[in-house]
Amino acid sequence: MPALHGWRADFAVTAPFHHVAHLAEPLAGADWPTLRRLNHLAEAQGLRNAAGLPLRFAAQHVRCGQWDYEAGILASGVVPSREGNWHDLLNALTWLTFPHAKAALNAVQCDSLEQRRGSTRGARSDAATLFDESGVLLLACDDELAELLAARRWREAFVLRRQAWQDVRVYAFGHAVLEKLLAPWPGITAKCLFMRVESLPDVGVPAAWLDAALAEVWRDGRVSRPADLFPLPVLGVPGWWPANHDAAFYQDGKVFRPLPGVANDVTQSA
Repeated sequence: MPALHGWRADFAVTAPFHHVAHLAEPLAGADWPTLRRLNHLAEAQGLRNAAGLPLRFAAQHVRCGQWDYEAGILASGVVPSREGNWHDLLNALTWLTFPHAKAALNAVQCDSLEQRRGSTRGARSDAATLFDESGVLLLACDDELAELLAARRWREAFVLRRQAWQDVRVYAFGHAVLEKLLAPWPGITAKCLFMRVESLPDVGVPAAWLDAALAEVWRDGRVSRPADLFPLPVLGVPGWWPANHDAAFYQDGKVFRPLPGVANDVTQSA
């Protein structure tokens, strides 16, 4: 698995980072952005957690479990963050880009973890954690493409219906999947949440209404278990990886896997 360790100021130039690219300029520099700079952006945007407290990023010196991490953010508005760390920087950028959705995910995880504290994790908490770390958001005005993807009918979705991708928006939401996309390889797979919308936002910075709508999805419990999110090999998204211009890219059955017991349509001729 490739990895990127040092700072790279041009990290947001590729397509999967289109929604955080607006933050690259204020963070540009020869070295890692400091937490002070991130907090300046958070303050300028008036970021708040689900309890209405100002959200800030503070240096993390001690490891903590999921309960302490999530509960601490809700109780104090402080997000523990390691300086010089891609995972935590990308988490901060997601807070700055989707503040209401991130606050809703934090509240959902706290509520679910509190209800089940001392027992096994709940399905809703698992789904929220999966999306928070490894989620992608798919927007479209109809269900056709999402249904093909959820059914893992890859050839139909990516090859035969390729033009349909001009009429969708895809956002790499999870900071773990964004971290992987810094040094990408074909097998990166995320958990996809589909939202049907009346109209598509412009490409680039997500509109405020989208952030609010995504937050409402989680607050309303419309995602209650991991199975509500379907797997999506993200470098199959047109424009996200040069090699996928060739239909043969989708014939790799190790990446584009079928549903159990179903023949893989990517092995069929185009």
